[in-house]
This record gives sequence, structure tokens and C-alpha cells, in this order.
Amino acid sequence: MNKEMLDDFSVLARTAYKRDWDSQLRAVLQRIGYEHYLMNPGFSTINDPFHNTVTNYPVEWIRSYKDENLIVVDPILRHCRRHFVPLFWGPARRRARGGSVGFWRTYERHGLIHGVSIPLRYNDMSGSLSVVQRIKPDYEFDQDLDGPLGKLFMLIPFMLEGARKHLSHPDEFHSDLTLREFEVLKWSGAGKTTWEISCILGCSERTINFHIANAIRKLGATNRRQAVCVAMARGLIAVE
Repeated sequence: MNKEMLDDFSVLARTAYKRDWDSQLRAVLQRIGYEHYLMNPGFSTINDPFHNTVTNYPVEWIRSYKDENLIVVDPILRHCRRHFVPLFWGPARRRARGGSVGFWRTYERHGLIHGVSIPLRYNDMSGSLSVVQRIKPDYEFDQDLDGPLGKLFMLIPFMLEGARKHLSHPDEFHSDLTLREFEVLKWSGAGKTTWEISCILGCSERTINFHIANAIRKLGATNRRQAVCVAMARGLIAVE
């Protein structure tokens, strides 16, 4: 990595204003060789899973993600919550099953094909950086550490230093869900009905509805489905 690129990375770490930081991140990633990118700090607002997300993904993809509720089956989100190693999209797409198949098809439909997602960990941040490489359709994603991927890994510490200032986790996103509320949200996300959850947890349907109502209120959601989505987006629950 040459001195000019290192200087670009250093600017990203010390940029004072978020708008300038966004522009610098876009410029650096494109200079490395990544056409599209999405940095997700791992938390969201109630109605917007892309709150505080820095991205130049197609607007149509963002609309499809929301309309098709892809957060429920998002294998990138699930992988980056559980692991520290990168997720290469090619192998992940080939081994996809169930709802993940439709997820990857949506990516392909919007030209997001050859990419990698890297888990990000920093204090209360538990998010991801996804990038799409500019290569010909018949090529596999470049995993050469001396190429764009190696530069990307070098970039991450500088990027996180800037993110620490510009994408900090607001206090309003902290949750005081009880263990029972976590459980009912998890089983709701897995598609279980109130009656089924009552059988699994050994309590009445009325009790399950009580816990669900509390979880909805604490998360600021309007219904059960939205509460599950918010909890998943914040990394509070993971649905298999």
C-alpha cells in the first residue's frame, strides 16, 4: 500500500464532519475498486433498518429490502452477528437454502453479485461492511490479499476510528427486555403462533400476549412483526 493511499485512510480516521466522512469513505472504497458498499453499524430506529447506514446501494434495492421484509431472512446480518470471519457472497449464494435463496436473487436482480461482507466489532457496535467488486460477471470475487481485499482489511481500523465519532450508538436504542420477552420475540420471529409459543414455554396464551405487548411497547413498535424486525436489526435476537 503506497503512502498516498495510507494518507487517504488517515483522513477517514480524523475527519471532523459526518458528511465529509461519508464522502471520504465513498471515494476511498471506489479508488480501491469497490463500486457499491454498505456499512451497517448494527442498530436501527423503529421504522428504518437503514438508520445510520452509510451506503450507495441502488435505491431500488433498499426499497425491495424493506417491501419484501428481507431482514427476516438476511444471511449477511445473521452471519455478521455470529462470526468474525468474512462472508464471501459466491459460496454463500451457492449453499443458500429456504428464504436465503430469494434474498440472493434480490441482490443479483440489482447487480449486487460479487461481494464480501466483513463483521465489524467496536464497543457496542456489532455491524458489518459489505462491498461489491467491479469485475466481469464470469469472474469470482478476488480474494487476493495483495489486491483490493487486502487494502479493504487495512482500511477497516481507520474506518472504525471515524465511525466511532460519527456512528455512535444512541442511548435511546438500549433495551430493557426481560428474558421472557426475548424468548417470545425469538419464537415469534421463527413463525410460531401465540398458542405454539405457550406450549413451548409452558404458560398460557394470555401470558404470552402480555410479554409480547410489553416487548412491542419497549421497542416502540406498533405490532408483533415490527417488534421482531426491530429486535433483529439491533442484534437483540437471532432467528434461525
